[in-house]
Amino acid sequence: MTKSVEQLILTLDKESEIYRDVLELSTKKRTAIRANEIDTLEKLAGEEQALVVTLFKLEEIREKVLDNLMRELKLDNIDTVSQLTQFLMPEDRKKVQAAKDQLVVLVKNAADENRFNNRMIQDKLELIEFNINVLTEVSDTSGKYDKKAVNDSYERKNLFDARV
Repeated sequence: MTKSVEQLILTLDKESEIYRDVLELSTKKRTAIRANEIDTLEKLAGEEQALVVTLFKLEEIREKVLDNLMRELKLDNIDTVSQLTQFLMPEDRKKVQAAKDQLVVLVKNAADENRFNNRMIQDKLELIEFNINVLTEVSDTSGKYDKKAVNDSYERKNLFDARV
């Protein structure tokens, strides 16, 4: 196994490790969202942001390692790790493919968890908006109707404008 292949596997493994951490934070975020713990959610989002910065750095490293590996293999243009594995020795191919597959699964799981958390947050925001609308659209009517069962003096007033 060449040094570049080893570096590629190490980089993919490190990215997988970071995505495991992101997935763990996403699970904690789900709990914080359910419990309406805004302070905890903010703290977790900060930790997650630090992991994202690390992922960007690892992505740059992976690109450099791939460039080195392409030079070693005398390849002109390879767009994906999967394409690159076709030019590796069978043993190296298996190891690189396994590391890549593990990373792909973790990225998908983290993305799914993130989408679920975003939907939960959206649902909470819609509930808050509904509650605000209910509180601000209280009418100041006595509930009297005329003979046609039509409220003849219906006027919408804001809860804050209504008399106590």
